[in-house]
Amino acid sequence: MSKVQEFLTDWLNHREKLELLLEQIDDEHVHYKPWDGGMSLGTMALHIALAGDMFADMVKTEKMEAPEMPEFENMKDVREKVKELTDRTKKKIADMTDEEIGKENEAELSQMKGPKYNYLKAMYEHEIHHKGQLFIYARMIGVKEVPFFR
Repeated sequence: MSKVQEFLTDWLNHREKLELLLEQIDDEHVHYKPWDGGMSLGTMALHIALAGDMFADMVKTEKMEAPEMPEFENMKDVREKVKELTDRTKKKIADMTDEEIGKENEAELSQMKGPKYNYLKAMYEHEIHHKGQLFIYARMIGVKEVPFFR
């Protein structure tokens, strides 16, 4: 199995758990924030998906450009946008080659310097970090059965 395919399989396993978690959240909690200044539940879910797509783009573009947050009214909107972004990001990663992700990057952030694979690694770690926060949000709003993390 190629390094790209191995990464894609592992990342999709994590993303699937995010999508399963979002299925358990009702519309009344889409704008829930556990503290002032924190991201709302819906915003956090979209942030994960948007950032993942951005990191995947960096393999090709070398540019870290924050994507625009889409508007949403309810959890259906959030779930649909996360699914759409997951499909888009999946295609981008599937189209990468091991040679491509092995090339040295031009990262502005020192912690990302090295092979372009570091962009995918940052994507993965960022997603896990925020997904952990969403698990806490879910527990705080009363979700009893959360999916295992992977």
